[in-house]
Amino acid sequence: MKQTNRFWKFVFFALAATLVVITAILSLLWQALSREEGRILISLANDYFLYIISAVFICIAVAFAGLEIIFITYIKPLKKICDEASMIYSSNPSHRITINGNKDIKALSYVINSFADLFENLNKNITEQILAARKKTEEERNLLAAIMAELPQGVFICNKCGRILLFNSLAKKIFSQESKSLKAEYFIGLGRSIFHLIDKELIGHAIEEIQTRLKNEQKSVASYFITPIHTGHLISVETIPILDQKKEMTGFILTFQDVSDDINTYDITHKTLVTLKKELSKHILLVKEELIQSYDKNRMNSSGRLPLIKILDQLPRHHERVSDIVLDAILTKVPLTKLLLSDFLNSMKSKADSQYGIKLNIIHQTENNRIQADKYLFTTALILLFKNLSDIILNNEFNIASLKTGNRIIFEITWQNRLSNKNQINKNQVEKLLYKRFNELPSLFYILKLNKAQLRIICDSFDFCSQINIITRAEFKTPLREKLRPPVIAGSRPEFYDFNLFKTEDENLDLLDTNLRTITYTVFDTETTGLNPDGGDEIISIAAVRIVNLRIAYQDIFEELVDPKRDIPMESYKIHGINYEMVNGKKDIRTILPIFKQFTSNTVIVGHNIAFDMKMLKVKEKTTQIKFSNPVLDTLLLSAILHPVHERHDMENIAKRLGVNIIGRHTALGDAIATAEIFLKLLPILNSNGILTLKDAIKASKKSYYARLKY
Repeated sequence: MKQTNRFWKFVFFALAATLVVITAILSLLWQALSREEGRILISLANDYFLYIISAVFICIAVAFAGLEIIFITYIKPLKKICDEASMIYSSNPSHRITINGNKDIKALSYVINSFADLFENLNKNITEQILAARKKTEEERNLLAAIMAELPQGVFICNKCGRILLFNSLAKKIFSQESKSLKAEYFIGLGRSIFHLIDKELIGHAIEEIQTRLKNEQKSVASYFITPIHTGHLISVETIPILDQKKEMTGFILTFQDVSDDINTYDITHKTLVTLKKELSKHILLVKEELIQSYDKNRMNSSGRLPLIKILDQLPRHHERVSDIVLDAILTKVPLTKLLLSDFLNSMKSKADSQYGIKLNIIHQTENNRIQADKYLFTTALILLFKNLSDIILNNEFNIASLKTGNRIIFEITWQNRLSNKNQINKNQVEKLLYKRFNELPSLFYILKLNKAQLRIICDSFDFCSQINIITRAEFKTPLREKLRPPVIAGSRPEFYDFNLFKTEDENLDLLDTNLRTITYTVFDTETTGLNPDGGDEIISIAAVRIVNLRIAYQDIFEELVDPKRDIPMESYKIHGINYEMVNGKKDIRTILPIFKQFTSNTVIVGHNIAFDMKMLKVKEKTTQIKFSNPVLDTLLLSAILHPVHERHDMENIAKRLGVNIIGRHTALGDAIATAEIFLKLLPILNSNGILTLKDAIKASKKSYYARLKY
């Protein structure tokens, strides 16, 4: 269908005006004629009516043909020259104008192509100069990347909104291990949020600590914590701030390592030492009995046997000292944070109530005192202790008193025992809780050891427990607290990286009013069993790639084959090359779509002729309960509004015009990457046409003829 344009509007109004003028002139002439002359003209018109009508139609046809020739020869080539010239300087310098028109139009095309040659050569020269100038920087960048890839710690660098700017291979390895949870996969990629990987509350607490230390101008500003991640592993995390030249926080670095094996080794060693202690005590008791019996038989007095018994009595204490030394040597060292005692208790009280409905009564509190602890681990461990005690004694109310004795803070935890012995807890049950691991955290014993704390069990004469004391130390210093971790000043080595994403304030932006150049996109494509979504055709392949900061993030790719639970017609197989054997036994669409939704979160979705792909997702909403509400852009519609003089807007023709090489056509991933490259080429053309924001692009797309197509 030909586009309505200004030329034909002008022709229509010009002809209408001409017709009005001619009608007016004829009307005046008719009024000037005598009655006899009028009758003669009417008679002639009746006699030669067919000839007159034929002449009128011939004149109209000649006029239309002449106007069509003028349009094709002068007007349309000029419109096409404008579009293609814009394409040359904005997206594809190697594109050339090939237009049929009159001599002047061809001369104009030749001149523009000549300038395009100069422009392309100039671009090449500038690019070569830039590449030569950056060669040394590239070498340093590659060296830095190689070093980061081999670091013994995982690294994430994030802006202050928590968007990932850089990560190394160990970070990807640690967070991409087989997940034990049934949740959707956690994706790692540039521009993604770190809060999908590590609890936002933990990082927020670490940043609050850092800002307090920066405000107090402390030299050591890093914050530390241990946390479980979705893979079921435990990681030890150090948070280091990144400051701009004004000493304001513009981002942060997370360095971490997997400490799961270390903690497992600790637990095994501790259990082994406890078993050894029990065996040692038992055998010492037997030896002492044998000694006493031997001395009695030989009639030796107590003074002779006393030294040996004293030595035996000292062995358990010596074993305990050695055990402490061994356990301390393999304990994961984490610097502890100063916590105001009242804030710590009130926070624990609030969380215990909200998480498990456990009521904590703070009956006595030592005023204005502080403890040092890993707040997250220590609070979580104590709350889980209350939860397990509550399950045993069937009582969800506990009393806590805090007392200061010397340099120690003692938490006295008491509760009201039920009358039935079945609902009381004995010493052995509490000791078992010490070594139990909750929610993939370390054992309570390990957490207490990590926080330099001890647990003492208070029992009555029947060995029933009615009180537990947690003993920790107040404001002590550890060697690790003295390790200096100054902030990183951004810009001190600008030749390494230009982290443009540091400037992103995406948390407060309205997406529709966001500049197209700053949005993160997910570009996707599907392959299907056919072209009738409502008629039972199914997705058999889905792939996507992300665009972050105007670059295709090739390391952040989604690609899955899908079992359609039906046959694949030969006509479809000839297009995409996927047969039933390739998809049989793969994950079905109910499993894939939740994962794909997670992949597309917080992005704008882009595709080519995306109405079809979105319809394939739409028909699965009832069975999967997954709905995609992301904003959507279509390269087909964008091309149609930018280049209306071109009649073909299929992927091959758009790619050819924009200088994009398609690799892997009719594969989901190949088409997704090609669409991403096309979209990046269209962006500067959109901007040059005044389409700057997402709202502008959506509004313009709706004006295209192709937007009326429905599936």
